[in-house]
Amino acid sequence: MLESHVKEMYFLYHSEIVKEAFNTHKLYCFLKKDLLYPVQSKVKKLNKHDLLIQEQNISSEVYFIQSGCVMEKKGQFLVNGFYTKGDIIGFDSLLLTDKSEYSLEVMSDEATIVKYKKAEIIEKILSTQEGYFYYYVHIQNQVKRLLEKEALLRLYSAEQRIESALLQLVSVYWDRDNEVALLPKYINKSILAKYTNLNSNTVTTVLQKLQKESIIQMDKRKIEINLIKLHAKLA
Repeated sequence: MLESHVKEMYFLYHSEIVKEAFNTHKLYCFLKKDLLYPVQSKVKKLNKHDLLIQEQNISSEVYFIQSGCVMEKKGQFLVNGFYTKGDIIGFDSLLLTDKSEYSLEVMSDEATIVKYKKAEIIEKILSTQEGYFYYYVHIQNQVKRLLEKEALLRLYSAEQRIESALLQLVSVYWDRDNEVALLPKYINKSILAKYTNLNSNTVTTVLQKLQKESIIQMDKRKIEINLIKLHAKLA
């Protein structure tokens, strides 16, 4: 009896199981299909440079990205991160009066998002037990994202910082059957500089060195990365 109870508690509270059971895709399905507390949504097409959220403004909506890439930035010189298909934006705070620390701008040529009223989502998650789990998992994912970025910026060597940044960024676009990954054209040298908090000349120098080592290949605005060689160098 006790062993059975322990197993039940393990499956209820083990972090990895909770993350899988209450991930972003399942939250989207939860909001979309639930009939007891229905929440209205709207699909919206966006173009490059469109803003979802303006820095220091209050956002009243939550966004699920269906396609494209959205950049999180502060001012004109700091890029904090990127959101792509399957990510959620605007769900970090349950307070309707909180101002955004960052601007969220579409980077890709176009993007498709599904937007919800934040007030309706808050009402829904506070009225259901599973709602708290969805919010908990989202916050854990955001904390992980923040810690990874902080670890990147603590790297003293510019070369290590850029190599680690390439590995972080390319993971979204990597086909696991290939050893080579291609960064999309909108992640260029300027964006890399703003993401790694380095100047553009330093980024160019490091990328040229990586190209001589056959870790990357640069063709016009595209960067192709050999993941096997990059992993080996960072090991």
